[in-house]
Amino acid sequence: MISPSRLLRRAAAAPRVAWQLARYGRPNRLVLFGHVSIGDDLLCTALLHECRRRGENNLWMMTRHADLFAGNPDVDRVLPLDDYHALALRRLGVSVVQPYYVGMKPDDDAPSPAPREHFIAQMCRLAGLTGEISLRPYLHLTAAERASGRLSPRQVVIHSTGRSTKFFSANKEWFSARFQAVVHQLHDRFDFVQLGAAADPLLEGARDLRGRTTLRESAALVAASRAVVCQEGFLMHLARAVDVRAVVIYGGALHPAISGYATNENLFTPVPCAPCWQRNRCDFARCCMTAISVEDVAAALLRTDALHGETLSLDSVSLA
Repeated sequence: MISPSRLLRRAAAAPRVAWQLARYGRPNRLVLFGHVSIGDDLLCTALLHECRRRGENNLWMMTRHADLFAGNPDVDRVLPLDDYHALALRRLGVSVVQPYYVGMKPDDDAPSPAPREHFIAQMCRLAGLTGEISLRPYLHLTAAERASGRLSPRQVVIHSTGRSTKFFSANKEWFSARFQAVVHQLHDRFDFVQLGAAADPLLEGARDLRGRTTLRESAALVAASRAVVCQEGFLMHLARAVDVRAVVIYGGALHPAISGYATNENLFTPVPCAPCWQRNRCDFARCCMTAISVEDVAAALLRTDALHGETLSLDSVSLA
């Protein structure tokens, strides 16, 4: 039984949806992740790429982050996220894919079922794709954008906390003081550029761009960097999308095999409780994070920097 309030919302949306159908027609396939996070929309570029590789055309994406898809040859139309428009297309027989992979629930701190394969593989499987899948997202920058992102030949982007994200996870936090210690230890080797929200703790010795960059400006800064240092999350996906290596501090909440990339330095702590797949609850004082030292991260960054200029390998998996 549909509630009266829901019926009213559908009725109010009907003129808008009718106009959208008349203006845009219908796609062969529509992809939308939903109202979760920007990183999930970026991962949808991998799914769209695999659809295009298989000869599909007239592919649409619904998103609140259209800048992620600018210049992307795998997408034929990018539209604002509209659940009612998507519902109408589904009822008209369009293949509507909402590839919500299994993972930590944004509104529940109970342990989630452990995923069996990489998030991108799960998304492609939910779309009904088979065969070889490349495990990487894509973001396409213009030459001018790439040039604008280069501030220094020794540039390294650093992001120290996810506290300003929509769905904060305390179990992914490595402590801002330790990021600060990494900057202090390697400031004579690299020029650090701090990205993040304006409210993030300032890292002394880094160029402060907190809250001052658009999504594409952030991508350009990452693309022009020798490496990225961050926690598990959006920035590591953004780095892979523009072919830059990253030092990713995982700890033990998630496993790199499920969300990460082999080209990165993934600092995972194999304590008995890891991966726990919990956002905030921890009965062990987050020992998986405290075990990762400043020296561990600094050494990982030096190893990553030594590979700068080498082509990144491409992870792949075959779906039956």
